Amino acid sequence: MAEEGPVDKLEFSGIADFKFSAAYEAYSKAFDEASHEDARKRLNELVAMLSSSEMSYPRFYSELNQFREDSGSREFRRARILGQRKRAYRRDQIEKDRNKRHKR
Repeated sequence: MAEEGPVDKLEFSGIADFKFSAAYEAYSKAFDEASHEDARKRLNELVAMLSSSEMSYPRFYSELNQFREDSGSREFRRARILGQRKRAYRRDQIEKDRNKRHKR
């Protein structure tokens, strides 16, 4: 087998699309952190496919996550905030106060 040279990072000049520039930034960070040449080749393939619209952004990020070291288990989840209306809160407070007064 012939030895191949080091894999270079792909450069895109004049990126006007915000989504692509954010994806390129993620690719660049993953490329810099990658230690194996095979991983760098795959990253180059992914960003090339994304730039030529052969791949969607969600698929790009899902495949990119296997190369990112900081991906961890951070996943965005919506937390349900429980609250109550002012009138209901005040009614509960009045009831608690009344029960306190009569417990003496």
